[in-house]
Amino acid sequence: MANRISVSTLVRYIKNQLDKDTYLMNVEVSGEISNFTHNTNSNILYFKLKDNECAISCIMYPSYAIANEKEPKNGDKVILYGYVSLYENAGNLQLYVTKLEYDGLGDLFKQYEALKKKLNDEGYFDDDHKKDIPTLYPERVAVLVGDKSAAMSDINIAFNKRWPLCKVDYYPVPVQGNEAHKIIINKLLEVDKLDYDMIILSRGGGSFEDYMPFNNEELVKCIYNLNTFIITGIGHERDYTLVDFVADIRASTPTQAVEKISPVYKDVIDEINNNIKNLNNLLNNKLKEYNSNLNYYLNNRYFKNPLSIIEKPLLTFDLYFNRLQNFNKRINELDNLNNNYLNNMKKILNDKLSNLKDKIDINIKTNNIYMNHILENNKLLFKRYNTLLNAYSLDNILNRGYSLIYKKDKLIKNIKDLNIKDIINIKIKDGEIISEVKEIKHE
Repeated sequence: MANRISVSTLVRYIKNQLDKDTYLMNVEVSGEISNFTHNTNSNILYFKLKDNECAISCIMYPSYAIANEKEPKNGDKVILYGYVSLYENAGNLQLYVTKLEYDGLGDLFKQYEALKKKLNDEGYFDDDHKKDIPTLYPERVAVLVGDKSAAMSDINIAFNKRWPLCKVDYYPVPVQGNEAHKIIINKLLEVDKLDYDMIILSRGGGSFEDYMPFNNEELVKCIYNLNTFIITGIGHERDYTLVDFVADIRASTPTQAVEKISPVYKDVIDEINNNIKNLNNLLNNKLKEYNSNLNYYLNNRYFKNPLSIIEKPLLTFDLYFNRLQNFNKRINELDNLNNNYLNNMKKILNDKLSNLKDKIDINIKTNNIYMNHILENNKLLFKRYNTLLNAYSLDNILNRGYSLIYKKDKLIKNIKDLNIKDIINIKIKDGEIISEVKEIKHE
């Protein structure tokens, strides 16, 4: 039976074996760079070196990186010199790079650049073909994203936080793999017929090769011919795919895609309240103006001295009388307009608040179901672990006929811990035996 050891002991043993291997002390490896990161605080370069079948993590410290003629980037074909060892804290196998030489662009990156130029020359990336955002207040949005992915979660959180009045329908699609672009194309063609306000095509971060489905020529042409407005949110700020260039708008992340097409609910409510307030002020000012004009005519000399009407033609009196009627009519119209507008705004707000309440109720029910599911799972796990603990408890072990040997209250696990004439305590199911070691036999 193997000896039990700690994780640190195992990792250090493996590291010592690697560090003693003369072949791994000085290696020369060629491949393509991916997942490149430059830590600006420490100036350490982190990346992966890959070929068509495998990849290895690499690290290059500033004292070596400073000799590079330029900073490497994803897709660079390089030759690396260095040694292989293990990073103890994480247990990661790494290539510690001491020298880097460029060997031209990687094949995948060359294909990407060639296809990008071809599609651009054919007009697929032209701005005059891109559609404007159809509405500032989307009601229905379709989201094509990896099933149960971090990107799906980010988009859901962003909509609930910013614009919960929007109905968001998720269409899970594969976001990497050789056949992923075909499934995405079929789903886009399906969704394009369903009269959505807009479509979000998204996935989380990854390496350059992970994004290859989004660099597919057929998918680019499919997006170009869509009738529905589409925004992409793929990877991180520095990541660009060919679908980003053909989409109506490109966002740097899944969350930013939501931010670019939706308002903040609270800001919309504040804007509506401000508009109602401004309209009320405008109406009140107009009413004051008409009341002032009405008082002017009522205080006019023709009304103060009725006999003076004789001094003027009757047409003058009719003119003033008609004006008074018009003023009263306008005042009534403005009152009705104000009341109708306020009632309409109240109805709109009540409808939107009702929709929001329904969504909140649904979320609460969903969360309750989810929490109950977790609780039931935890109960089953607790029951299982409790059964295991009971099965392996000290009392059960002793009840099955086993015994435990102690020497000065220390449990004896190896025979080498005992000597002749040692006094030992043998614990069994129903008591304890005190004995002296007379003989020791080693296997």
